[in-house]
Amino acid sequence: MNKIPYFECDDKAVNDAFRLAIGCVTANVATIKSGILKCEEPCVMAGIGYAKPWTRDAAINVYNAVALLDPVAAKNTLYAVLNETDGEVCIGDQYWDKIIWAIGAYKLYLINRDKEFLKLAYSTILNTLRQLEHDEYDDETGLFRGAAVYGDGISAYPEKYRKMNGKVPVTCVLDWVKAYPDEAVKRGFGLPMETLSTNCVYKKAYDILAFMAKELEENSDEFEVKSQKLKNAINERFWNEKTGLYDYLYNECDAQEGFGLAFAVLFGIADEKKAESIAKNAYSTRYGLPCVYPCFKPYDSYKGGGHYGRHCGTIWPQVQGFFAMAMLKSGYKKRFDDEFFALTKNAVRDKQFVEIYHPDTGLPYGGIQEWENEFIEWGAENYQTWCATAYLNMVVEGIVGLSVGQGVRFNPYLPRGINYASLKNLYIGDTRYDIEIKRGSGECIRNEDEEIYKYTIYIK
Repeated sequence: MNKIPYFECDDKAVNDAFRLAIGCVTANVATIKSGILKCEEPCVMAGIGYAKPWTRDAAINVYNAVALLDPVAAKNTLYAVLNETDGEVCIGDQYWDKIIWAIGAYKLYLINRDKEFLKLAYSTILNTLRQLEHDEYDDETGLFRGAAVYGDGISAYPEKYRKMNGKVPVTCVLDWVKAYPDEAVKRGFGLPMETLSTNCVYKKAYDILAFMAKELEENSDEFEVKSQKLKNAINERFWNEKTGLYDYLYNECDAQEGFGLAFAVLFGIADEKKAESIAKNAYSTRYGLPCVYPCFKPYDSYKGGGHYGRHCGTIWPQVQGFFAMAMLKSGYKKRFDDEFFALTKNAVRDKQFVEIYHPDTGLPYGGIQEWENEFIEWGAENYQTWCATAYLNMVVEGIVGLSVGQGVRFNPYLPRGINYASLKNLYIGDTRYDIEIKRGSGECIRNEDEEIYKYTIYIK
C-alpha cells in the first residue's frame, strides 16, 4: 500500500488505534494464487494466522477499508475467493452467506469505477444468486435458509442445532444435517434455519444487482421487485414488537443478533421507528455489543461460570463496527461513541486488534465451543483484519463522514471529547484529499491546490 492515509485528532488513543489498524491491514497482505487469479498476486488475508482469504472476511474487509486503501489488493482479494466452472464464475466458500461478496464488489466499484470489473462482478453475483434461489429460497416464508453471517461455529445457535446426540464430532453447525438427515430440508444443503443477518445480506445483494444493472444499462426491475419482497418478508417474519428488536432465527429464537440488527438498519430494511427501537433496546456491555445475546446454555456455566460461547455473548469487533455505523446513520451518536471508544481502548491496550473479547473484562477471549464433542476454551486470533477494518471504517466513514456514492462527499461527526480531527493523504483514484474537521462555527472551506482537494469543515 503506497498511498496510506494519516489520521490525527486531539485524542491520542484514537490516533494510536488508527495507526494500529493500518498496520494490521498492511501486515496481512500476502502474495497468493487462488480462485480465478491467474498468477500470484497481493491479497488481504483474514488475519495473521490465515493462509488464504475467506469470502465473508474478504467482502467485509474490502467494503470497510481495503477498497479505499488499496483497490488493486481489494480486487485480487475478491477474485481469490471465486470459482470458475465451464466458463461460469461464482462465489466460493461456505454457501449460506457467500453472497456477502456483493457488498465488497459494490464498494470497490464505487471507488475505482472499473467497467470491466463491474461486468464480471454483476455476472458473478447473478450466477451465484440464481443458484442460491434454487437451492435455499423458501417459497412459504419468502426467506432464504442458512446459517447466520459468520456463524459457522455451533455455539452461535440454540440447543436444537447443537444437540447432535453423539452422532458426529461437532464444531460446525453444518454437521447438524449429517446428524439429522430425516429433519433436513430435501432441497439445497438441508439446514432449515432462516436467520436475520443472512436474509438482510440477500436483500442488499438484490439492491446491488439493481444498481449494477443500471450502470450497465440493463433492466433492473426484477431485482428491485425481489428486494422489496424480501424486505417485506424480513419485517413480517423477524420483527418482534415485544422485544422491540428483530428476532435472530425466524420462528425459532428471539435472541439479539448484532450483525442482523446492524444490517437491517444499514441496508434500508428497518424504518425510522424500528431503528429508534433498536437503539433503545439493543443490549450492550461496557465493552461493546455482543455478537449474539443472551449467551446460550451451557456455555455460561462452563467450569462454574464466568464464560461465554465463542459465538454467543462474546464481542466481535466487526459486529461492533457495523452496529456503530448503523447507529450513527440513524442519529444515535452516543451508541456510536460507546462502540468506538470501547474498541479504541482494547486495541491500544493490546497494541493490536484481536479477534474476540470477553464481555465482562474486555480482554482477549476465544469463548467456549465444542471440539470433538468436548467443551473447550478456544483462543482468539491475533491481528485479525476485519477487526481493524471495522475501526478504519468507523473513522473514515463515521468521523470523517466520507461517502463515495454520487461523487465524493464528507459529512463528518466528532465523537464526545474530540474537538479536532484531520485525515490527510486520502486517495480516491488519482485524487488526493486532505480534510480537517473542527468544532465551532464557520463555513465549509474547500481549496484546490496542485490537484489536492483540501477541506476545512466546521461542525457544532
